[in-house]
Amino acid sequence: MNMAAGAVGAVRLVEDAARKAVLPNPETAVVAVVGLGYVGLPLLSGFGMSGRAIGYDIDQGKVAALAKGIDSAQQCSADDLANPNLEFSTDEAVIREADVVIVCVPTPVMQGNRPDYRPVLAASRMIGRNLKPGAIVVYESTVDPGTTENRCLPLLEECSGLLEGQDFHIGYSPERVSPGEHARRVGDIKKIVAGSTPQVSDFLEQLYSRVVTAGLFKASSIKVAEAAKILENTQRDVNIALINEMMQLFDAMDIKVSDVVAAAGSKWNFHTYFPGLVGGHCISVDPFFLLNAGRGHGLSMDVVASARAVNERTAHFIADKLHTMLAPERHDLKGHKVLVLGRAFKDNCPDIRNSKSFAVIDSLWNRGADVYSYDPIADDSHFEGGRGAILVEEIAEFAPYDAVVVTAAHDVFKRDLDVFKLASVLPRMAPLVDLRKLVDPELARLHFNYWTP
Repeated sequence: MNMAAGAVGAVRLVEDAARKAVLPNPETAVVAVVGLGYVGLPLLSGFGMSGRAIGYDIDQGKVAALAKGIDSAQQCSADDLANPNLEFSTDEAVIREADVVIVCVPTPVMQGNRPDYRPVLAASRMIGRNLKPGAIVVYESTVDPGTTENRCLPLLEECSGLLEGQDFHIGYSPERVSPGEHARRVGDIKKIVAGSTPQVSDFLEQLYSRVVTAGLFKASSIKVAEAAKILENTQRDVNIALINEMMQLFDAMDIKVSDVVAAAGSKWNFHTYFPGLVGGHCISVDPFFLLNAGRGHGLSMDVVASARAVNERTAHFIADKLHTMLAPERHDLKGHKVLVLGRAFKDNCPDIRNSKSFAVIDSLWNRGADVYSYDPIADDSHFEGGRGAILVEEIAEFAPYDAVVVTAAHDVFKRDLDVFKLASVLPRMAPLVDLRKLVDPELARLHFNYWTP
């Protein structure tokens, strides 16, 4: 190599090093959020408090509603959405204006409970087509460990013509939003961040501190951050499954599992969990990502698989319990009217998607019962007709009922539905199955054939 060529090579190395070192200013970076659901919209609103924040979604109706200050998921108020720093668009070209692009699209499971990566891969292609040099792409969507680097990154590079580490950077920060818990908003939940380099991790720590006041944890790698997300939700699924299984055993022994939990909880290292229906987008879905990863490495993941099966069966146990109380000598429930209180998958959350209340409804309907469902906060835009329930706007609409099942404890239920209100639609000593302990047990037993875990 001659001296001139060597000098040129040295200059290129310096230029490459400079390009790798340049990161946006975390205090002033323009942030774009892709996917404006339960995760993306509150995050966008948070970033909008300190600078320009661009929201992108493929749902034109949702974007139009947000532009008018309407959030059907009730995560953000009209005042939140009126912030002049916020922009909402279905035009993917807005991504070109962002210094940081945060991916918050869903990763559901397909038939057979296999992870469906189509939304996150489609988002990666779209971002790649519009990625500006120097930008950072951060994924918050739940994925198998390795997905960000092995599946999403190649699409970003292919569609952008840019190279990660030289022209742009990537990171991962798992979402931890808890829908319906307005006292614990996105800024109140400690957040994990991980970048493709230590410098990117430092950048993400500073960036997210604009929104998160509860603190940040820098994971040692993107894979670790991905794994942490599915572990934390799988752990919860497994623990709830244990209590759900104990509920069934102790009920057969005429013991209240809640009494057992209270007694066991007197020991300092006992972790308290309560039985319930496990649905929604996270706890009932994320374990399948671990199961999928396990299959790829020849592991059956028996504990995780068993927990999922137990929690899926719990709705049928509740239906069986009501059946035994209502018509113990019959194989069906034909001619009986049952009111189910709650359609949402979680207390104080309007979302009915993947709600296990419908599993209870379906199980009762399959036995021949006439099932009615009351939930004043439910967003029924995703309701699938013919699922076995007649939706009622007032609990008295089809009263009297032969039995009531409580699957949710919304604040509005606690305010408006007490024993005396239920007594107006349910005959004395009729079955009341209260999975959520909505009403006072001692008072309820004076009026109904009352059961609670």
